[in-house]
Amino acid sequence: MANTDRPHGFVPYGPLLRTRPYDQDSSDGTAIFIGDVVDMEADGNISPAAVSSVAKIGAALTYSAASTANPASATAPADPVLVADHPDQLLEAQDDGSGTVAQSLIGSKADHTAGAGSTTTLLSGHELDASDMDNNAAGFAILDIVNRPDNEVADNADWVCQLNTAEGLLTLAAGV
Repeated sequence: MANTDRPHGFVPYGPLLRTRPYDQDSSDGTAIFIGDVVDMEADGNISPAAVSSVAKIGAALTYSAASTANPASATAPADPVLVADHPDQLLEAQDDGSGTVAQSLIGSKADHTAGAGSTTTLLSGHELDASDMDNNAAGFAILDIVNRPDNEVADNADWVCQLNTAEGLLTLAAGV
């Protein structure tokens, strides 16, 4: 049976180790969807992470529309975004079906793709980039396939992964 192509971003897998509120970056005007990989900007706020970001801090657990971005000068932010930000947090994410996946890729690394989120479900479109799995310098470590009857090692599989902190991620931008 083929896996269903249903991106859902990066969501905690197993116990939630920690969550913290962060202010959305007021300078980018981009919505943050549930499951978006987020990074820390130089101004101390967060935004959806670019693939090349080395300041990834975790996965958003709440949605924040672009119009609710908090101004940098706010003393009492109205809509913080909750982020699963513990460096040991396991995450579940679907691969984007763009490569050849195999059981042997467990233990390898992969970047994410920053797909658009759904304004209907508010879920992220971020996925693991299957075309670069087995990359040694990427944002996520692939730890396992999600053990579920409707999930097999094939395109659009759901994987257990973790931020690849060994690659220097969580190194915050200057000024933070």
